[in-house]
Amino acid sequence: MNLRCCLDPRFRFRIRGSVSLLSAVLVATLTMLMTLVQSANAQGNAQSDDLIDAAIKGDLPRVKALLDTKPDLNARKGNQPNGATALMGASQNGHLDVVRALLNANADVNAKLQNGFTALILASQYGHAEVVRVLLDGKADVNARGPLGTEALLWASQNGHLDVVRALLDAKADVNAKAEQFHSVTALMLASQKGHLEVVRLLLGAKADVNASLSNNGYTALIWASVNGHSDVVRALLDANADVHARTFDDPKGGYKGGYTALDLATSKGNRDVVELLRQHGAI
Repeated sequence: MNLRCCLDPRFRFRIRGSVSLLSAVLVATLTMLMTLVQSANAQGNAQSDDLIDAAIKGDLPRVKALLDTKPDLNARKGNQPNGATALMGASQNGHLDVVRALLNANADVNAKLQNGFTALILASQYGHAEVVRVLLDGKADVNARGPLGTEALLWASQNGHLDVVRALLDAKADVNAKAEQFHSVTALMLASQKGHLEVVRLLLGAKADVNASLSNNGYTALIWASVNGHSDVVRALLDANADVHARTFDDPKGGYKGGYTALDLATSKGNRDVVELLRQHGAI
């Protein structure tokens, strides 16, 4: 190619025309590729949502059929950051065989929602003991916690799920873990507040701190049980050397005036059996 050809306007036009045609072809090709990718993504999202829905319903045959298509096992419902995974949905609803199938397919056992909830926390909250055991066998983090600081053991204890509490403690759950965003509440406090006697005994046997207190007002497990009239729980706590003289303290933010003992509060509530127990253990 000589300089004259390069300077010839007709030749430059042909070059420009070729470039324009090439650009159009590239744009068309890229558009087609983007369409194919979007279509594949939409299809993948639909498959993942189908899997999640089947897992939530406990539809094992459908779950197995979908697993054969190799979907994204850890996709979120609706492709939303805080959407549940298939394993979370199955765990929360107690579908043991579906949970097994998903774990065998290598679903992420420790995936978290934005609030920190895992499949294990969801199963523990709803009392699905066998699911909890299978998740633990699948290497679920027994002490996983989210932004609110809540763990599986706290949820199970609050809701009185004795078999779940036992399974979590056997897996070395931290019996004295505190939910910092809830004023450092512990599993023992929650179980005592709700009157779950057998859970309280189990936690005490695992060396729960019987005198741990809330950071905002000083409530202990004994004070909670006394306020709510759970005399059997009060007895168990006293037998574990709960401090009968512990006092609440002021919580200016919550408008609470402190300075009260378990006896003071039990008396104000008219919980006579509790009052008698406390006095027998030296409360004045």
